[in-house]
Amino acid sequence: MYEYSSKFLNDIQKVTKLFTKITNTNIVFISTTGAVVDSNTLLFDSSVTIDYLRKLELKSYVAFPVIINDSLNGFFILDTAQLDPDEAKLCGKYIKVSIGEAIDDRTNDIQILNQLETTKITSLTKVFSGILGISAENAMANAVPDFVINGTGKNESSPNDIEKNIMMALKYINSNLEKSLTLENVSQKIYLSPSYLSRIFKNYFNDNFINYINLQKIALAQEKLVFSNTPINKLAHQVGFSQTSYFTKIFKQKVGMTPSKYRKYNSAIKKIYTIPRNLDWRSNKSVYEISKDFFNKNDISFKARDLNGYPYIYSINGLSDIENQAGWVYTVDCSQPIIPASEINVFDKSVVQWIYTEKIL
Repeated sequence: MYEYSSKFLNDIQKVTKLFTKITNTNIVFISTTGAVVDSNTLLFDSSVTIDYLRKLELKSYVAFPVIINDSLNGFFILDTAQLDPDEAKLCGKYIKVSIGEAIDDRTNDIQILNQLETTKITSLTKVFSGILGISAENAMANAVPDFVINGTGKNESSPNDIEKNIMMALKYINSNLEKSLTLENVSQKIYLSPSYLSRIFKNYFNDNFINYINLQKIALAQEKLVFSNTPINKLAHQVGFSQTSYFTKIFKQKVGMTPSKYRKYNSAIKKIYTIPRNLDWRSNKSVYEISKDFFNKNDISFKARDLNGYPYIYSINGLSDIENQAGWVYTVDCSQPIIPASEINVFDKSVVQWIYTEKIL
């Protein structure tokens, strides 16, 4: 393969030379096979590589992950002791420029991800401990070659690895719904390739990435519409939409009415519990079952009873149905079903909400 060939490493050396010429700053490339390249050095022997890296004595550095054809190939390591943060970030652009100038290869997709700072290296501890701290008696190649992010390595069949990636994605998405979230910027934040992230979303959720994002944002927007007086244009920005018109379009598409109408017709809503998708939803569970799991996990009391042969949740955290006055309803992917919660499977769903309103929706 190109990324592990001598030609590739020679091309990388051209990149490091050009980068040094442009920035007057040295840079080192470390591959996941143990090779090390800088403008004057090209090492294949992992035992020699270790000694070389230790001599660098890097105390402050950033690492730019290199992705080739969706697989993690290695890192450009930049000593930041003499650089300020803005200069370090700018170096990422210079790496891309140098690759474009030095490597003429249209058959391989080469990407440089955002920098990993020293303090944010936790998610790649295993890789870096293997590269920078492995004992001399162990081969470098045995330490890191399985760290493959496109699923084409021998870990492809391991669901735990894939699930960990999905969990990282969900955690980042759910914590940053107020931001503009794209396949590209989310994949960079969690150090996966965009194509891989897109693929595992489709395979695991039976839904595409952007639709999942939009459903989470619209669910958040519904809460903000009900519990605040924030103007629609400002609210759109609060949930990560740069254009109010696009927010309105997506909201109407998912909910069936415009944001302003939703606010007008749902002023009687008093409480909303939003349940975003997690990995448990891949199992054969119903909306009722995942709701029970959510309430139990978060110490939220609830009561259910039989209604026409189906379990029915009538009280959540002390708020109970009051005949002809108030009650609980639920929505799935921002729309209200007409069948019992126990009869809807969540395998291909993205978000569930329980809504307490003084008038039944």
